[in-house]
Amino acid sequence: MDDLITELEQLTHDIILTIEEVDSETLEQFVDKRQVIIDSMLQQYSGEVSLSQQARLKSIMENDHAILMKMSSLKSEAKDWLVQRKQAKVQKSAYEMSYAVDSIIVDTKRY
Repeated sequence: MDDLITELEQLTHDIILTIEEVDSETLEQFVDKRQVIIDSMLQQYSGEVSLSQQARLKSIMENDHAILMKMSSLKSEAKDWLVQRKQAKVQKSAYEMSYAVDSIIVDTKRY
């Protein structure tokens, strides 16, 4: 169990060091790796954990807030980008002419 906690600590430490520059793909990989480690912990050790292990896990969890804030920030950026793309598409379609290519225009005004 100590090896898994050490691996989780290192993984968390690495992501926290670069949290400001990290992109969504890197965060997704982090979450996937973290989940694999946690699943391994649950499978291998269903018994009690020592007080030192609990303290180490608690210190890892203290970084969750910063990670969640970065995820929220990236989610907000993605949402804003999608809204802008949708608005650009609406504006573009408003300026494009929608007419039938084979249509004939007849001027009925008489001189």
